[in-house]
Amino acid sequence: MGKRERGMSVNLDSFLDLMTCMLGVLILMILLTGIDASQIKVLVPTPMEQPTDKRPIFIECRNNELFLVPIEDITRMVYDEMGALAEKAKGDQAAFAQLLETATVKTESHEVDLAFALMSQFALTSLPGVSGYKLESVARETAQDWFGKILNGIKKDEEMITFLVRDDSFIVFKKARALAWLQNIQVSCELLDVTEPIKFGLGGQRSMAQ
Repeated sequence: MGKRERGMSVNLDSFLDLMTCMLGVLILMILLTGIDASQIKVLVPTPMEQPTDKRPIFIECRNNELFLVPIEDITRMVYDEMGALAEKAKGDQAAFAQLLETATVKTESHEVDLAFALMSQFALTSLPGVSGYKLESVARETAQDWFGKILNGIKKDEEMITFLVRDDSFIVFKKARALAWLQNIQVSCELLDVTEPIKFGLGGQRSMAQ
């Protein structure tokens, strides 16, 4: 009986070396990923608005100055003007709508466009050349200063401050918000473009559909 020939042996040393190197690289990648993940800071966005029954006191931040937006007074002015226009139109709805398209009322710092009343809104735009309150220092603001008086007059259980922040006025907003927080006053805010009008419902409610 002849001898059975043995099969050729295969040298697996190079393959095992390659697998060992790949395993080492994978372990290194897992370790680096774990280290990076442990250093990641999770940023939780501050809610811009929270459900509340408190009445908002609106303060606009623009040109790094503060402007009070007296919604109740503006609403009365708007309804008075709309009443006068309705009398002038004498019941003619088309004439009334035409009068609204060009009608405005003004406060010390804003102009109200009544054309938006046709959409159950009114829009406030900033009057040019009007200066607001420059909040120079959080530490030096007193109860006799403009913003200090507003803070002291707020009924904390019933009222809150809503800042309407133009994108050129984050510095003054942060100062004003810090003062409000120091007095435990609830605060909300909304960001607006520099040229964007402030829109409200005819009842004085802030219109969030910008």
